[in-house]
Amino acid sequence: MIGSSGVGKSTLINRLAGSELLRTQGVRGDHKGRHTTTRRELVILPGGGIVIDTPGMRKLGIDGLDLSRAFEDVEGLAVKCRFRDCSHNGEPGCAVRKAMDEGSLSPDRFASYMKLKREAKYEGLNSKQIEAEKNSSMYKEVGGIKNARKLAKSKNKSRG
Repeated sequence: MIGSSGVGKSTLINRLAGSELLRTQGVRGDHKGRHTTTRRELVILPGGGIVIDTPGMRKLGIDGLDLSRAFEDVEGLAVKCRFRDCSHNGEPGCAVRKAMDEGSLSPDRFASYMKLKREAKYEGLNSKQIEAEKNSSMYKEVGGIKNARKLAKSKNKSRG
């Protein structure tokens, strides 16, 4: 198990094991978990599974992601697209979509590429900046979060 500190990795393993094999602590007064695990530990589950509990990490993220190296095939196709800013979502002349249609590029591989590409755009940002970026992206089709609020208010008025 890998995850942030205090999220309940050891508690989850104890539940899977059906007994309290690993030391845990209750939540703090602010309802956040406590950092308890200090070393890696291999646990053999009664059903035959094996899991390793690890100490929590203060920060999880992608460091120095180089999509051009990890996804040379997709990036190589993308440069062949008709438009330089092709999003690979139905534009004419999209080499990536063509490769998927022809079976030379797996849709799962492309989905992984797109997911990592989205995550990479948050690299180096703090949590408030990430939240602002996600909100901006989420509401860009309606012109931003303010317009989304206005739209929601107008829809609520028309219902009542």
